[in-house]
Amino acid sequence: MKRIITFVLVLTVILSVSAPAFADLEDILGNHWLKAEMDKDFFLYYFSYLAREDFKRFNPNEAIREDEFLLSFSSLLKNMGYSTAELKFRNGIKRIEMVRAIGDNLFNIADIQADDVELPFTDISDIADEELMALKKLYSAGIIKGQSNSRFNPYAYTTQAEAVVVLQRIRDYLSSLDKDKTASREIPFTLLGTIQSYTGEEGIKTKVEDSKVVVTITKMLPTPGYIVKVEKIVKENEEYRVYLSVTPPDPDSIVPQVIVYKIITIEIDKSELGEPPYSFVWG
Repeated sequence: MKRIITFVLVLTVILSVSAPAFADLEDILGNHWLKAEMDKDFFLYYFSYLAREDFKRFNPNEAIREDEFLLSFSSLLKNMGYSTAELKFRNGIKRIEMVRAIGDNLFNIADIQADDVELPFTDISDIADEELMALKKLYSAGIIKGQSNSRFNPYAYTTQAEAVVVLQRIRDYLSSLDKDKTASREIPFTLLGTIQSYTGEEGIKTKVEDSKVVVTITKMLPTPGYIVKVEKIVKENEEYRVYLSVTPPDPDSIVPQVIVYKIITIEIDKSELGEPPYSFVWG
């Protein structure tokens, strides 16, 4: 499967999050349907702008801003090794616009078939043909669902709750693609060290030193307190995928609202990789 390498970002947004107060989050969710579906760690990482100041801006039924939804989507794609979504500047994103934005990015990653899909929705007769096809594909992949069995409500604004659940489904779908890959091989490595910095740039760099290849992995995080480890490195075709284990701070801890970078340095025997150049990407 061809990876997209074009990196498009027209907006830089600083993500910060206050101490994750799960008790406050539970109070806000109440009996909302999102409570049963939310991955709280996923929410705190990818929607940290809604978690600031004890979730002051979080309202599951309130419309999510388009630029913030696309920022979260872009961050998810990047962390899973794909290109980022183009960011825009509007107050809200309608449900059919969300379908189009996801399709514009996801269909370049995965060939989702939907020729024989029959949609159950009775309120989509006026959407464009390309929007209809995108909706069919995302519906068949289990990423997009209706607001009821027969109602999609294409021109309603996407709520914060819907945005969280849709991105969780995209994560799960992309993870399933990785599990289906063949011809993969795990690469042994040695950890040289881990440091934390308040400046940096997220990415993976390599340097050949005699019989060794030194790999420097920089991960951006919304606050201090995260524990980041290299879980494994897997060769898939011509790429080396770096899989990280990221553990958030203790829910009761108090951490400053500042972005930090975890910089992990590992060493790999050159014999495991062959001759350069090497392509290391996020797993």
